[in-house]
Amino acid sequence: MTRICVAISEVDVASALAAAREAVSQGAECLEFRFDAMTALPEDLSPFQEFNLRCIATLREKDQGGGWSGDLETKWDFLRSAAKAGFDIDLECGHPLIGRVHQLRPAKIIISYHDFKKTPNTARVIETLVECTARADMTKAAFNVRTVKDLAQVVEGTMWFGLSRERFTVIGMGELGMVTRVLAHRLGSVLTYASCRQGKETAPGQLDLGTMKWLGKDPLVIGIIGYPLDHSLSPQMQNAALRSTGTRGIYLSWVTLSDELEDILDVVDALGIRGFNVTIPHKEGIMGYLDRVDPMAERIGAVNTVVNEDGKLVGMNTDLNGVQMTFQRNEVDVKGKMALVLGAGGASRAVLAFLTSQGAEVDINNRTMGRAEALAKVFEGVTPVGRRVAEEKRYDIVVNCTPLGMKGFPQEIPISPHCLQERQFVMDTVYNPPTTPLLAEAARKGAKAVNGKDMLIYQALASFELWTGKAAEYDVMERAFREAQP
Repeated sequence: MTRICVAISEVDVASALAAAREAVSQGAECLEFRFDAMTALPEDLSPFQEFNLRCIATLREKDQGGGWSGDLETKWDFLRSAAKAGFDIDLECGHPLIGRVHQLRPAKIIISYHDFKKTPNTARVIETLVECTARADMTKAAFNVRTVKDLAQVVEGTMWFGLSRERFTVIGMGELGMVTRVLAHRLGSVLTYASCRQGKETAPGQLDLGTMKWLGKDPLVIGIIGYPLDHSLSPQMQNAALRSTGTRGIYLSWVTLSDELEDILDVVDALGIRGFNVTIPHKEGIMGYLDRVDPMAERIGAVNTVVNEDGKLVGMNTDLNGVQMTFQRNEVDVKGKMALVLGAGGASRAVLAFLTSQGAEVDINNRTMGRAEALAKVFEGVTPVGRRVAEEKRYDIVVNCTPLGMKGFPQEIPISPHCLQERQFVMDTVYNPPTTPLLAEAARKGAKAVNGKDMLIYQALASFELWTGKAAEYDVMERAFREAQP
């Protein structure tokens, strides 16, 4: 069973003891004291013996992410004193003192390795763990996870090493590696490290004890894949829904490039992740990697939600629900109306499916007209049009499904302002920022301008129910959306 070890990093003994007492009161199962954070090493370690649980003494070297820069013999004398005081000892892999660690018995020895720059390949992950194991009661290795490919290599290497039945803890540092902390038990790690509270983290991606205790021993993990993701408010909304429904789980972000789709699916499978949302640019590309695609998603030709059903990855589309509810909330009847859809990606497919099913006559414009023409063949009643043709027509509805105007993308209007007119319904699937150049111009022209907030929330509500079997409230997600706005 994986235990939560709280890392205590304070400048003096009094502060360290106070933080440790706080951690114990909140349910810490192990304590690591980072003595390298102290301005001076304590001569008397007896005050630390008040804690009736496993305590680890760490004097981390600077090249391993610590603050210790003293001489070798001073470090040895301190570690020997810590061992006599009942501490387990954490020592860096390859350190000159490793040859003496047998003298610290019966203290338990943790041989640790930290790479704050990168994650090596799978073979090197395994080799590192093997190297640390020789003189260790437990091996600990932490790698900086910069990409999904890095994450997959950490997970795969750890799973292979786990067959050795050695005691180990493996950590992926950074936001992408956070899942290795939350699902440490599925990796086979003995410990998962947490901070005493927010703001006291000792490594990138470390969660606080309160969060870790709330998540429990086997939390539900969901998330989002795409690139970029810094605009996404889905984590705030979904995590608020998890809390409000009492679901012990967490929603994470995995920035994923097109050549990493197989990697993220390997991680999902290996760790039993419950599912994830799919956003730009993978809503179509993900389909070929899944075990099954829901008939509606198949018809739309895009997936925005993946559910892990007992090891089978099933693609679904809840964007359609988001589009439908947006039009419904704004009391827009599309039957017999003339609509212009901008863009030919995954979001536009959901919009086209809704508009055509409700009897609208639809034109589609895309920067690459070949993609617009391809969609026109999929959805009956859709006509591809160029910009000049669109300018000469009058539309009742205009929907932008391109990323233009989104945070991180060009702040441009995706169509000529001549297409925007009074009394139109103009919807932008972009929600961050809340007012895009398109919506600003549409409002100036007297149109009813609506951003993608409701589409986002309603698709999120549908996804949440698919993953959890519970219904979250619109108001909960809407409040989280507002609070997350810059």
